[in-house]
Amino acid sequence: MRFVLLVFIYLFLISPANSLDQWQKIEAKGYLTWVTRPSPLTYYTSLDGVIGLEYDILKQFCDVNGLELVVVTAASNKELFNMFDGFNIDIAGANLTLTDERVKKYSASLAYDETYISLVSSYRQPKITSMERLKNLSGMIINNSSYEIIADDLVKNYGTKISRLDDGGLYELLQMVAAGSIDFTLSDSNIIPIYGVYIPQLRVGKQLSDVHEIVFYMRKGKDSLLQTKLDDFIEKYIFQNKVNRYKQFIIDTLPNSKPADTVNFLKNYKNRWPKVKPIIYATARKFNISPILLGAISYQESHWNAKAVSPTLVKGLMMLTKAVASEQDVTDRFNPLQSLEGGVRHFLKMRKRVPARINEPDKTNFALAAYNLGYGHLEKARVMTQKAGKNPDLWSDVKLFLPRLNNLEKNRADGKTAVRYVENIHVYQNLLQWKEQQ
Repeated sequence: MRFVLLVFIYLFLISPANSLDQWQKIEAKGYLTWVTRPSPLTYYTSLDGVIGLEYDILKQFCDVNGLELVVVTAASNKELFNMFDGFNIDIAGANLTLTDERVKKYSASLAYDETYISLVSSYRQPKITSMERLKNLSGMIINNSSYEIIADDLVKNYGTKISRLDDGGLYELLQMVAAGSIDFTLSDSNIIPIYGVYIPQLRVGKQLSDVHEIVFYMRKGKDSLLQTKLDDFIEKYIFQNKVNRYKQFIIDTLPNSKPADTVNFLKNYKNRWPKVKPIIYATARKFNISPILLGAISYQESHWNAKAVSPTLVKGLMMLTKAVASEQDVTDRFNPLQSLEGGVRHFLKMRKRVPARINEPDKTNFALAAYNLGYGHLEKARVMTQKAGKNPDLWSDVKLFLPRLNNLEKNRADGKTAVRYVENIHVYQNLLQWKEQQ
């Protein structure tokens, strides 16, 4: 059934226009198509479901009008506009600003938010105290973006070097800034607080533009009913303060990434993930667990290095101790498949020991903590939690008491590390989920 629906959508997207106007076509087919680039501000499948400010606007708009929302994703602005021009897609939106060049070609909706362009560098590099310093620096921007005019002015007026990124988005550029691969980039001010949750060490510098409106784009034509209906809805959405509330919701939803080295994660995703991905997905299918979860655990353990060895002599992709390897029939801890299967069996063993009354995601969080420090130590923390009048079945309560294990006499458990371990895995799950859907 899903295949048939996808074929139908594809045939519609490539079919020539008929005698109906745009809104009548949308009503006739029963859904609205939207092309976007995945990001927390647009459309992003998180661990808790789909989030995104633009998604929320268009999903609610469709619900009000009895329509389904069909999302088509692009990897870059260039691909997005190529798809919008080449297919019968109704709306384009990806935190796109209102520009003179775009309104010559497309109709723009009422603005739902605003932003301005800032210079972004890294705290790891000397501060860019004046624009004249740009002469000795190298930057990069997204190709086919609203940053190009400003970038051209910086090259002309200050002699800096600015290249273009064709395949990728702002997130990748900010990662490159944080990693030191480039000295600076240009970014919309409304995006930085969101991406800053994931990417440490970003320094927001000089404001380089006036305030710009953020809009959706539609096709130019005699029929303006789609635009009229969408503008009316956006006006109500703004009046109810939903834009600001949803942006705060996004920040609150994203896990704290400070303990996790997200810069190295993106490097390893590019260099190591392709080598281990097939066996991670195969192992996840065999044991009926999420491949994203298994990928995040194995990254936290070894950074996807099958030959990893810790100072305490735990080894391999899942960093198994000699005792766990023996218990799980792993004869070679450096064998990636053996390590993965042994690690999954041990994780599932920990998960099975968690009381059946405990629901998700607490059950998985407890299993992860037990995988890291041992189930007995986890139980000590749960007992401490209960004695303090808190709920021993909630991870949010127990994680407050795990660090107290570090202060117990004759106790070798590191509860602080166990909490960081679980939180890091949450970050890596979100990052991996994001990259995989791209």
